[in-house]
Amino acid sequence: MQKLRIEKPGCWGTIDGVFQQLPVGHEFIAASVPPAFAGRVSVVGEVGEQELEVATAVDTPAEQADTSSKSKKGK
Repeated sequence: MQKLRIEKPGCWGTIDGVFQQLPVGHEFIAASVPPAFAGRVSVVGEVGEQELEVATAVDTPAEQADTSSKSKKGK
């Protein structure tokens, strides 16, 4: 994955769900330089694999008891 920066106008893409011309200086992450962006972007750096943290439900009875006792104390 590479971090790219728009250097010249003429690149189009989506920012916050809106398809628009990407402003000069805009940075984004891509697997490689898109062919349509060749000559219009520069590589700022390499980006490692990113992991997302996902909230999960309480699994153990001890955690469930601890959570319920905290909610009772607040009342």
